[in-house]
Amino acid sequence: MYADGHAAYMAGWRAGMTPDPALWVDDWSEEFQRISPEAGAAEPGKYRVERTPYAREVLRKLSPEDPCRRVVVMGASQMLKTQVALNWMCSLIHMAPGNILALEPSLSVAKRLSDRIEKNIDCVPELRAKVPPARSRDSRNTMDTKQFPGGSLFITTAGSAANLAEVSVRYLYGDEVDRWDGDVGGEGDPVELAEARTTTFGRNAKIYYSSSPTVEEASRIHKLFLDGDQRYYKVACPHCAERQVLEFENLRRSPNDPNAAVYACAHCGALIEEHYKTAMLAGGVWVATAKGDGETVSYCINALYSPLGWLSWAKLLSQHDKASIKLKAGDPSSMQVFYNTRLAKVWSNAQEMTKGSELMARAEAYALRSIPKGVLMLTAAADTQNNRLELLIKGWGLGLENWVIDRQVIMGDPADDATWAALDEALKAEFIHPNGQRMKIAAVAVDSGGGYTQEVYQFCRVRRWRNVFAVKGANKPNRPVIAAVASKVDVNWRGQIEKGGAEMWNIGTDTAKDWIYNRFKLLDGPGAQHFSKDLPDDFYEQLTAERKLVRFVKGRRVEEWVNPGRRRNEILDMSVYNLAMAHYMGLHKYSPADWEKLQMRYAQTGLFDEPPPGAEPDQASSSTPSADPAPAGFVASRPQQPRRQARSGYLKRR
Repeated sequence: MYADGHAAYMAGWRAGMTPDPALWVDDWSEEFQRISPEAGAAEPGKYRVERTPYAREVLRKLSPEDPCRRVVVMGASQMLKTQVALNWMCSLIHMAPGNILALEPSLSVAKRLSDRIEKNIDCVPELRAKVPPARSRDSRNTMDTKQFPGGSLFITTAGSAANLAEVSVRYLYGDEVDRWDGDVGGEGDPVELAEARTTTFGRNAKIYYSSSPTVEEASRIHKLFLDGDQRYYKVACPHCAERQVLEFENLRRSPNDPNAAVYACAHCGALIEEHYKTAMLAGGVWVATAKGDGETVSYCINALYSPLGWLSWAKLLSQHDKASIKLKAGDPSSMQVFYNTRLAKVWSNAQEMTKGSELMARAEAYALRSIPKGVLMLTAAADTQNNRLELLIKGWGLGLENWVIDRQVIMGDPADDATWAALDEALKAEFIHPNGQRMKIAAVAVDSGGGYTQEVYQFCRVRRWRNVFAVKGANKPNRPVIAAVASKVDVNWRGQIEKGGAEMWNIGTDTAKDWIYNRFKLLDGPGAQHFSKDLPDDFYEQLTAERKLVRFVKGRRVEEWVNPGRRRNEILDMSVYNLAMAHYMGLHKYSPADWEKLQMRYAQTGLFDEPPPGAEPDQASSSTPSADPAPAGFVASRPQQPRRQARSGYLKRR
């Protein structure tokens, strides 16, 4: 009826003296791993490496005995990424315990991974003996932590700096790293923060990253892949025995069956039927194509290697055909998803995004601070940086056709009143319309999203009567370019909103960027964007710095704008805010009658208007709506006499 202390002591002593099973991860997977039928897998039961032969080397490289420190898999969806991670983590719990940190892009995905691990543990008796069941009162097995003799498995998200800085771990798993945030809480790249948790283990640490790639220059898994030795799986042709990497470009519709597909050998040209694929995969080898950094082994595999019964070659061709139809219709999202999740390739937006060099090549021969004839209203936008303020002035015409009027950089500390005074002077500037009328800036947006929010509020608070507004971008899809009403941001000591205090307008940046980028291709007319030849080269690079990323989350299409390489994008932001000011002034809702009324305002010079600087008196006063400039080379038959001008001392005093 009483516990035998001696027996318990001897049992613990024997367990401690018994060596851990010395198996490579691929051998452990074949001997111990089971796939739970409750996990919804297509092929539950005993895990078989021969089903996906290309996974064997990846599993072996993840073994603690292998000298490589980092393993990277850039692969198609539903190929080998997550199952390899499950095999690896379960083998570590059994054979080489230590702290394991598994990072997911979101909390919901982390919960799903935890659930899969729990079901995996229930299927393997050797793991059940080490990890207490989650349904017990033992707090060692929770959704985000699973303790076992010798270590713990932590499952969390990569979106919090605290999650990446709490514990020291020997093993690190990063899933779908291309869906991680680019900057975690302003503390830097999450990959670097996560790897810092393994510092104390040195070469004994093991790191595994897996993901499908996304957009060129913005794909984190692609950069990690390039750091490694860049291995591809080469299979032998059943006809000529030459090894090659399976590429989608060599897929063909079968000449004998339009519903089937064949692969054209890159060496002999023979058509390989898909039933050969099982033998081809079994005899395949991973081949490195680069030297790498010496500690990273990287793999790339596409959906053409999918085993028989999973995704067929014919299905791949059909998916590509559907994506091609949408791409020709102007929707590249399906083709991007095909490239990322089927071909394991980064998607280049070059075919849908205009490059900065293209915009610079079509710059027009008008000078900055001059007003082209089509301009009917001016707006401005200012952006705050640590050592300067940037200003962009745009002119708007019929149908929101627009021109860049001026770009200024005001050097100075935004915390200094003198810097804001210089901006105020720039916003008071007057411009001369070609017909002689003076123009002032109708509305101004000042970005309040930086580190000088209160300074922006103070600047805009006392200038609301001049339509100077604080704005903040909202990176959410389908938001209006500018909110219907402003948010009150001034409160008193009682927490009540101050009447007449500062206001902040939310800007739908995603919607505005869609509008801007979709109209880069227009050369003239409504929506067309014009650029002065005086603009510097970096203007165009900043304007085209971002690209649109399309991905699927739980089967739902999600679009977001990303900045590859974190390049400067102040010009794009200020272009967005200028568009918001045009919407604030209601230009997007103007009817033909509204535009005609606005055109009449600048149709001719007033009788008592001052002439434009540098213009002769007769030139200023003789401008009429019907007067067209004389063609080049025209010589008048006789000199025109200057018209008499009335001068009013009363009006001058006014």
